[in-house]
Amino acid sequence: MRLGVIAALSQELGPTLTAIQTSTRVVDRLQIHDSPSLTFAVGGVGSRPAAAAALLVADQVKPDALLSVGFCGALTDDLDTGDLVLGGSSQHPATESLLTLLLEAAPKARRGSVVTVARVFVNADEKRTLAKHSKALVVDMEADAVALAAEKRGLGFAAVKVVIDTPAAPLASTYTSVWSVLKDMILKPGSVMGMVYDSKRVTIAADRLKEFFLALKDRLPYH
Repeated sequence: MRLGVIAALSQELGPTLTAIQTSTRVVDRLQIHDSPSLTFAVGGVGSRPAAAAALLVADQVKPDALLSVGFCGALTDDLDTGDLVLGGSSQHPATESLLTLLLEAAPKARRGSVVTVARVFVNADEKRTLAKHSKALVVDMEADAVALAAEKRGLGFAAVKVVIDTPAAPLASTYTSVWSVLKDMILKPGSVMGMVYDSKRVTIAADRLKEFFLALKDRLPYH
């Protein structure tokens, strides 16, 4: 079995790619990192780059399934930074046999869905409203796009998301651009310490993904 792993940010896969030996190639300006049973790619933030990366990996690598992997925001207060959530998106269920395999690699992970949105949510009330309407545990910006790509190519799908922020402890910024970060720093001086805290949360979450993929690769037969 081979799985195509689509992330949005290089920070999400950094520790994983350090821990797992891969060979790297560039196809249509996308770096693809191959190991015997896992192929990793960082497509970018949002649905369009995620879909493009997912389709490229599907066509070039011919995996059995695609995983939408990366950081997410918790929609409920019973999740914390570093918690792993495995499942489908609110619009596309996970392939059940694949989800079973993932849960075996991470038996302490939460099973639940992710809702995909077009912007970063930092407001607690917005998050709780989104949770009520979607019934999802977490929010991201890419899972639905990867799920659609998998569906188009007749592949399995699942989301592997790790929590960064929670309603009670939101991000200090939306981090949508350098200018948005600078604006937050100027208008909300207290956000600087929050950004330092966010960087620590990113490290925790990325290490959690590394632990997950190290456990998963030992359960995957070579392609």
